[in-house]
Amino acid sequence: MPRAASQPSGRGRPIDPDIETRLLSTTLELYGDLGWARLNLDLIARHAKVGKAALYRRWQTKEQIMSAALRFSQRSLGDLDTGTLRGDLVAVGQETAERLFGNHGTVRMRAMIDAKVFPELFEGEIAGVRAEGITGGREIIFRAIERGEIAKGTSPALILDAVAGTIEHHYLMTPNSKLKEFEAGIDKYIESVVDLVLGGIKSQSSSADR
Repeated sequence: MPRAASQPSGRGRPIDPDIETRLLSTTLELYGDLGWARLNLDLIARHAKVGKAALYRRWQTKEQIMSAALRFSQRSLGDLDTGTLRGDLVAVGQETAERLFGNHGTVRMRAMIDAKVFPELFEGEIAGVRAEGITGGREIIFRAIERGEIAKGTSPALILDAVAGTIEHHYLMTPNSKLKEFEAGIDKYIESVVDLVLGGIKSQSSSADR
């Protein structure tokens, strides 16, 4: 989340408490529309109606502000703890759907593509954001192993990719004219994806025990 703005020490123009939120939201919006190559700090300041000096006091490069913007929009998967693996995976699915159907739904999709086109995008500042997301997801699987729901050595990446990746793929493959219909039935769809993944894990464990 954005840092709280400090209070002015004397007379003068009051500090806008929403300035960072506005800058980060604008960054996500512009990035989603324009992509990495065309994004720049001056453009962000102009669209957010914020002075360039105020922006540059906070972030000096577009890598820094993009990192902050992604972190601003990211919910830690480590915070998802329903007490069961199924509940946690349903929550992961819901978080994925909320991100896709939200105001900046294309941002993370575009970031994954840009990571291949512009490798430097995910080096340094932004690499930390990706690492935080991976760590949070792994915690979900490790908790399930500790509870005895799944076997030791189960791949966190495989399970999380199967859930979030299936939802993301279906979103991308659904025509725009059908997206509202997809969104209306998203809860049932998420549960069906999770149950399919859990069924595969159970089948794999049963085969290993034979």
